[in-house]
Amino acid sequence: MNTCFKYFPFLLGLILAFAACNKPANENSSDNDSNTYHFNDTLLINQENPKITEYRAFVDQLDSMDAASAVKASEQFKALFANQSTGLCDTAFVIFQHLMDALELNLNEKLRNDTTDYSVLFTGEPVSKKMKDFQISLQKNGFKFSTSDGMYYIEQYRPFTIQNLSFMLSEPMKLYLSEIETENREGFAENASIVISPNQHVDRIIWYENFIKSNPKFVLLENCKNYRKAYLTYLLTGFDNTPLYSNKEIMEISAYFVTAYKYLIKTYPDSETASYVTPYYDAIQQKQTATVKDILKKYVIKGLIYNLE
Repeated sequence: MNTCFKYFPFLLGLILAFAACNKPANENSSDNDSNTYHFNDTLLINQENPKITEYRAFVDQLDSMDAASAVKASEQFKALFANQSTGLCDTAFVIFQHLMDALELNLNEKLRNDTTDYSVLFTGEPVSKKMKDFQISLQKNGFKFSTSDGMYYIEQYRPFTIQNLSFMLSEPMKLYLSEIETENREGFAENASIVISPNQHVDRIIWYENFIKSNPKFVLLENCKNYRKAYLTYLLTGFDNTPLYSNKEIMEISAYFVTAYKYLIKTYPDSETASYVTPYYDAIQQKQTATVKDILKKYVIKGLIYNLE
């Protein structure tokens, strides 16, 4: 697995890592450009809503290295968009989320340069008041310490956003945030092994498939497509210590994926996902190595899955 995944054990980090590792440099630079977040309210076609412009200006002047900026941005959001349409609030939320993502990355960068041993937060050893206060401060500002694969890191505390802003957002955005919170709480991989069940893995892909179909104009639609793409990639190719094959030489598929494929085909036979997996599973069962490779290559070209080679 590419080393860029090691610093983002939680799934959102995996998606960001995918983007960073697989895009040319010029694409990466454009993704980070603030113009990416110049969305309009659905009622305004040619001119950005002044409240969006004002909110972006406020967020841009905040310190993206200081977790306290999250609370400041949240409070300004509530003040500026009170009694506004959920469409406008969703658009503003993209700006808020962009700040949260930037804070998460920057806080982890600071953490890597911090000589304090924060691992004691997970060992049950006595914790100093200073360290405990820092931990509490992080959570008040929408972040938390987590650990995975023997490393500790800072990630977004998802209930913070839901508790503070979801009442102002559209129903699709609430559904999206609830799903992201659930996935982060349940995890995806630990010690380079998939930790969710085969059925959960499939259910997540189907959730995104259905959500994308039902909400084609959702402001974070690309995020949903990226999540779906990542989950489908691992469903078809396996994940480090959860390999696709128990015996690759004779194309004997691992029990995890047998269960996942059978569950998908039986439970969601009319889904797009089933239409992708069924011919792939059939080719594996028939030991058609060339066909399996051709199918994966076709899916990569179509943008359905990531190329991890």
